[in-house]
Amino acid sequence: MKKLNKLQINSEKLMKNEELTTLRGGYGGGDCHCMCYSRDPIPQPKGLMAAVNQTDCYDQCGEMGWTGTWNCMY
Repeated sequence: MKKLNKLQINSEKLMKNEELTTLRGGYGGGDCHCMCYSRDPIPQPKGLMAAVNQTDCYDQCGEMGWTGTWNCMY
């Protein structure tokens, strides 16, 4: 374990690059995100939601009583 003044870094708990890539959404492809909006007469953004695909996005936002949009940039 390395100490930096009061901060301690446990090297056993650091994530490897492969783990970070998988967590981000895998190799290749694009950057996709799910944005949730309220269903008021004028939709208001509520925030980003974690989702693995378009259907999951709509389901997750729907459970909160919102509507979702799934956007990908390649």
